[in-house]
Amino acid sequence: MNDTWGISGPTFLTYFIAAGLAIAIISAFHRKTLFRGTRGAKVDNLSPQQVAYLNGGDRLAVYSALGGLRASGAIGTGPGRTLVQTGPLPAGVTPLDSAVYHAAARGARTRDLQNDQWVASALEQLRDGLERSGLAVSAGRMREARLWVIGGLALVAVGVARVIAGIGNDKPVLFMIFATIGAFVLTLTLLRSRRWATDAAQRSMRDFRYKHNYLAPSNSPSYATYGATGAAMGVALYGGAALYSMDPAFAAEAEVQRIAATGGAGSGSSGGDSGSSSSCSSSSSCGGGSSCGGGGGCGG
Repeated sequence: MNDTWGISGPTFLTYFIAAGLAIAIISAFHRKTLFRGTRGAKVDNLSPQQVAYLNGGDRLAVYSALGGLRASGAIGTGPGRTLVQTGPLPAGVTPLDSAVYHAAARGARTRDLQNDQWVASALEQLRDGLERSGLAVSAGRMREARLWVIGGLALVAVGVARVIAGIGNDKPVLFMIFATIGAFVLTLTLLRSRRWATDAAQRSMRDFRYKHNYLAPSNSPSYATYGATGAAMGVALYGGAALYSMDPAFAAEAEVQRIAATGGAGSGSSGGDSGSSSSCSSSSSCGGGSSCGGGGGCGG
């Protein structure tokens, strides 16, 4: 019986796995270059909303603003889970604080704040400043990092075609199916991964979180003691859970999600390494084709 596409199963599987590993490793190095940031960049002098953005993006930055405004008595919740103004805007607020406060005057809901014109403008201003400082990963760099998804999709397409051809040629394809699934997982990892902080910001953020460990919800901090800035920083560093710890009734009525801050890493910060492991795990058992059941060729 002829080999599928003129290539034996073990040989094809070896090449397929090697291609998957190459995509994973090269994309990881590429992401490392893209996300390096400015050497020696520090987060110590950032506002709570800036720290929140590095930890969890736009949504956490908005939550941080909500925490500070709530702690100062400026906002609350009204009918239909809308935000309302309950006091004057405190002094020394950020543009994002002001935008959220005025959105509350219009009866906005928390889940709609990121789409509010003025809130979106304030978030853009916040992002631009962090990107210029070498602390935040720009959308353009994220798009460039995700170009490796094309390679992953091509690998999946080749794997699927090989499986179909192998079945038609009456060849065993079990390990080829596993390898194709591994390539699919790798592609999903490259596609869905998102991060906000550069590597330089991550290193600084670890020390910053350690210094502010007293704000962690697990330590039951008295946010009233630390004031509005402390409350906003608690949310920035420890996510929506800090808002529930500070004011559970408000957090629930405002439909704040209990998202956890990432510590600056974002999701999928290791690039595409994880997806490749499953695609190469079966290579050793395919070596001589003996475990693939008749006719040799675990790669179809």
